[in-house]
Amino acid sequence: MNFKSIYILICILTPILLNAQEHTINCDKLKLSFDEAHIKLLNTLMKKAEISEGDAKKNYEREFFCAMPNSFDKMLDLLYLDATLSHDKAKANNEPPPMLYIAHPWVSFFSKNNSVPPQQYYNKYIDMCIDGFYGADYIQNGFQIYKRFETDTEAICEVLAKRKVKDIEDVFYFIFDASHPENELNQEIYKKIHPLISKENKTLALIMTKTLETLIKTKRH
Repeated sequence: MNFKSIYILICILTPILLNAQEHTINCDKLKLSFDEAHIKLLNTLMKKAEISEGDAKKNYEREFFCAMPNSFDKMLDLLYLDATLSHDKAKANNEPPPMLYIAHPWVSFFSKNNSVPPQQYYNKYIDMCIDGFYGADYIQNGFQIYKRFETDTEAICEVLAKRKVKDIEDVFYFIFDASHPENELNQEIYKKIHPLISKENKTLALIMTKTLETLIKTKRH
């Protein structure tokens, strides 16, 4: 093999090898504690990512991804602890209760993460929604996973389609679960994402429709 052939081979293999390195992020080194220190870690990583740029921003976003819980139950535990600590702090300082948003800042930040390989990112996001249900405050609308069906339809549908039917149903159930599932927001979400999902994968779109219909029938008063 001559020098020219070797050079061509290197040019071909280099991007392939780089992509292979980007395939997954190793989160094993981070041990999740689900305590006050864990809450401080998430807040610190989020703030650093928000004020950083380039590789530094990407690294903080990836660390934040690793630090987020990977199940609905663990999300509940951490969100409840964060709310409790925030209320206790406000009470101790004679301040009004902290303002509640439709989505917790961690959830909003996580939902916009583009620094993690899609397969790893969406599998964790899906895991966070498995067995999820409406719980008011921050526990609603699938932790905003529905927004990824708008902004990154092909990638999330590709990952979700490989999961078990129950997992798929759970994701859509958590997105639409509410005291009154026929509410205006659900109708808006459905109208936006159903055509997009249907274009990518008609089976997913059908499961979404059936899940919403079942929810409405079950909770209709």
